[in-house]
Amino acid sequence: MKRGGKTKVAVGMATGYGAALWALIFALLHVVWAAGWYVGLPAEKAREAFQKTWFLVYDLIVAGICAVAVLLALALTQQWGQRLPIRFLIFVGWTTAIVLALRGIAGVIKIAYLGITGEDIANPLFLWDFWFCLGAALFGLRSWNFQRLSINATSNTERL
Repeated sequence: MKRGGKTKVAVGMATGYGAALWALIFALLHVVWAAGWYVGLPAEKAREAFQKTWFLVYDLIVAGICAVAVLLALALTQQWGQRLPIRFLIFVGWTTAIVLALRGIAGVIKIAYLGITGEDIANPLFLWDFWFCLGAALFGLRSWNFQRLSINATSNTERL
């Protein structure tokens, strides 16, 4: 029994660190894009978009949000996160997972629709849709694990 519990904790920790790494990579990509290196994007379209001030500001705001998401994932994973309000962390964790899932699933539905209608779906930009789904899965699994462990800890404390 004890061995299985350690495995569950290790998987939960791995998803938490995975979510933090996902958010860190995405934050760094947004900074790199804002700096003018359009890795993973069509260069000409990205150059046009980033010449607009509002889009550059938007991109930097997203980079900041991703940096906060790194802290969120770590708070859901490391001991110092237990000092923060548990319900707040659970709410923000699930909200993050849901927003990423909505974005990712919408993109996957678009790819499926284009495939069904005979359109070309060999666009490398479609990989970003699956990237969002990966982030949603990591934040969702970590939030679920954190919530489950928090409920168990609370119920064990109340029994004493």
